Amino acid sequence: MQPAMDLTIDSTIALNDGNRMPRLGLGVWQISSGKSCESAVRAALDVGYRHIDTAAFYGNESSVGQAIRDSGIARGEIYVTTKLWNSDHGNVEKAFDRSLAKLKLDYVDLYLIHYPVPERLRSWRVLEKLRAGGKVRSIGVSNFTVRHLTELIAKAEIVPAANQVELHPYLYQRELLDFCREKIIVVQAYSPLTHGERLKDPKLVAMAKKYGNKSPAQILIRWALQHDVVVLPKSANRQRIVENADVFDFAISAADMAELDGFNEELRTCWDPTRAP
Repeated sequence: MQPAMDLTIDSTIALNDGNRMPRLGLGVWQISSGKSCESAVRAALDVGYRHIDTAAFYGNESSVGQAIRDSGIARGEIYVTTKLWNSDHGNVEKAFDRSLAKLKLDYVDLYLIHYPVPERLRSWRVLEKLRAGGKVRSIGVSNFTVRHLTELIAKAEIVPAANQVELHPYLYQRELLDFCREKIIVVQAYSPLTHGERLKDPKLVAMAKKYGNKSPAQILIRWALQHDVVVLPKSANRQRIVENADVFDFAISAADMAELDGFNEELRTCWDPTRAP
């Protein structure tokens, strides 16, 4: 087994704009607004997570903000991401202000275009202005393919700091990862656990057994970390939130990483942006 990576639960990765982002975060998609979301965020913060990923579309920004305030942790220690939804491109600044008001924060660390809608270039220019105004520390995109990124970079003043996409061994987007590394764009993995669809795959279960008491979910998360990807597993269950963070005390060998890479079957459990115009 190769030496363990120099990582801890609060380790960060450098962005192309000089800011830093925690490598592990809690995703809150499909977690209902209210006590369920607040409890999940508080549980994550209690065990050491410092990165929370929400979106206007999720409908739980208010709960995320409440949990952050209730945690007693200094705002500067928590990395908060939210996103511009598809129907809000007509007035980006209004949509952003609405998200900020729901979160009840003075700024967000990362604001993303949620999906490559046709208005994305015009909206990106607004995001650039928002970043210049200081209410957004970093700006990026989500669900962008190499084609979408190439188009944006050619016309943008600011290269996206991050691209959040579905990524796991069963959807190993190698071309996209290589492109983002070349452009110094951090890749964030949402749905890194395949929505549970492959957690019982015999190949993955066998791999987990090789690493002692590690679970298939922990293998998937560690795989992404070792590809220098920021990982955003979603859970409202405290036990699983804790388990998902227990991935910094081992390393997957180079041979096993290559085997996991070979699990790719182009499995998408969420949106497929390939044909987005």
